[in-house]
Amino acid sequence: MFLNNLFISKGEAVDQHQEQSGDERWPHPVTWSVPRKAASTQSVSQELTLSGSEERNLNRLSLVLAASRVPETMTYWERSWSSSDHFGITIRVSCVSSANDVVPHGIDNDILFGLTNAYVGAGLPQDNTFRVTAYQLLMYAALPIGGHSYAVIKPSLTRLRNSTFTITDSWYDRKEETYQSLSTSLVQNWKVIERRKFPSAFGDEAVNADALLQVTLDPDLARSIRLGYIRPVDLNILRGLSQPLTRTLYRKLEDEKHPVDRPPQMLYQTALLPWAERLGINGRPDTIRRALQTAHQQLLDCGFLADVNYIGRGKGQDIQYVFAQSTRPPARPEAVAALTSRRITQGAALKYASEFGLEAVMAAVKRYDELMAGGYQAKSASGLLVDILRHPLKYQTLEAEPRSSLPAAPKPLLGQPETLPEEDRSLQTAAFMLKKVALPETLKDNAAELYLQGWVRAAELAALKHDPEPAKTVLLWNARASGVAEGGAETDGEP
Repeated sequence: MFLNNLFISKGEAVDQHQEQSGDERWPHPVTWSVPRKAASTQSVSQELTLSGSEERNLNRLSLVLAASRVPETMTYWERSWSSSDHFGITIRVSCVSSANDVVPHGIDNDILFGLTNAYVGAGLPQDNTFRVTAYQLLMYAALPIGGHSYAVIKPSLTRLRNSTFTITDSWYDRKEETYQSLSTSLVQNWKVIERRKFPSAFGDEAVNADALLQVTLDPDLARSIRLGYIRPVDLNILRGLSQPLTRTLYRKLEDEKHPVDRPPQMLYQTALLPWAERLGINGRPDTIRRALQTAHQQLLDCGFLADVNYIGRGKGQDIQYVFAQSTRPPARPEAVAALTSRRITQGAALKYASEFGLEAVMAAVKRYDELMAGGYQAKSASGLLVDILRHPLKYQTLEAEPRSSLPAAPKPLLGQPETLPEEDRSLQTAAFMLKKVALPETLKDNAAELYLQGWVRAAELAALKHDPEPAKTVLLWNARASGVAEGGAETDGEP
């Protein structure tokens, strides 16, 4: 099984490794982009487009208020509005919290987004239960790593568990293709499990990076995720947004930009007052506009929005969002899943799915399966799939013949990673050579991934043990691989 990963950049990995547990293996491999400092002096690759997954009902129904704070007396709300999709149904939702707490709001939306990604990362277990460390949860949620973020996990999970949402004819079931009514708490149960002790309730124990959470999602929510009623979310944008309101607004607008069963929209216009109510913002139109001003500016600055306009005056005015053109779409979850299920690490899968798109990935996977089923002898199974993806024409006429009469696997083109037999280039070999290297686990994972993909030789990996600056070396390896992959640079045949 491949090393697991998180959605972090190289520059952050060195700063954040103190927060990470070296004992846990994580549900996803590390996804890297070029560190900001290196990018200013050496342009070797574009930043990767990373994506998480968001269950569409959660966003469409606005179950968690976007406001960072709500009144201490706010233990209930009820709303209804006409949906903006082509079905035009009336959405009816209410929420009631426990007597000792307020309704879910603000950063609870981010934690819920993180739980969705953690459930996907755990392999969509049928019992709806998965385990994730506090550190992993913050990474899945695209939240900053630090004391404040750890402090919100406990109250957020508690609010999500203790609040009941009543949804009337508005929860979309993808399999049945109907809108259903249900009552849900979203998080059915959660607790902390210490690795070397018996399971325990959370109690008053502090939440740190190593706290291992066991979470059970509501069955309807988990089923909808398993059915694929999800949408990719660009984590590069999300992780750069500083406020819960901005992050919620971004995800909500992404849903409007990419409606179900319709092409992407470049403009979204809606009445201001109902829009504010869906976000959990109350007050006069001028108050609402001031509350949204900072969020709008961040979305304009990051390049997601091209413009924001107010049309009309007073209570009857509309708000109009003009979306910017995307240079590269986020990786489609189904394309990532197709690659990772065939021994491509999650980090590489995210990159290839974003770079080549769903259609090309599925075509490459189909050809790969045909060759492997026919007994094709590949020196590296994952390397073969990547080569098919990069050079599909080379494999169009290649016949899948019995093993005894098969020709050797195609020789890699100039500038591609070196290939070794699977038994010579394995995760176990990488782990053994990296065991005593003074590196954070995230960089060890990255080094192992580069080795497995053929960008790093065994001798280089072994030499890390005596390297005075191993972290810098790994980052240079990644830049070297990215430079070849992105720019097609000529090499002498070695990675």
